[in-house]
Amino acid sequence: MDTRVMDHAHGYGLVSRFFHWAMALLLVWQVISAALHYFFDDTPITDFFFSLHFSNGLLILILAVLRGLWGLINLSRRPAHTGALERVAALGHVAMYALLIAVPVVAIIRAYGSTHGFSAFGVEIFAGMENKIEWMSNLGNQWHGLLGWILFALIGGHIAMAFVHTQGFQQNLIARMTKGDDRL
Repeated sequence: MDTRVMDHAHGYGLVSRFFHWAMALLLVWQVISAALHYFFDDTPITDFFFSLHFSNGLLILILAVLRGLWGLINLSRRPAHTGALERVAALGHVAMYALLIAVPVVAIIRAYGSTHGFSAFGVEIFAGMENKIEWMSNLGNQWHGLLGWILFALIGGHIAMAFVHTQGFQQNLIARMTKGDDRL
């Protein structure tokens, strides 16, 4: 196990790995809660998972911003993306980062324009409006779910390609994010 804090040419440091796996766990919760909400709304199991959907979304937004800043700080240290396929992968990562920010931002805009307000982990972030702001509600209603499902599809592709690289191309890319070094 590589214990370096900063990223390096052969893998990712402890901070990057923490951000990656913390967000992965939160995103698993989000996809479960979204799928249950979509397919089995108004059930106790859905209520259990969906009760943290808004709080986890805010936490994902905060972690995504911090992870993005950390990534920029480490940009020159990170494993190089050489070749066309790795550049496509880099674009996929940029798309995931953009959606990790856009999906919760759209939900927060929707909540701000509603009469319900927004709370996270039991703390009121802002109160509901006296009158609904239609464009804000419509923005969230039209885009939050769609962008969220696109994000989950990209994440599925990301996971699949990590295994393709590791098993098919014999490049131990998964070790970069698990052990911290693809040489280990």
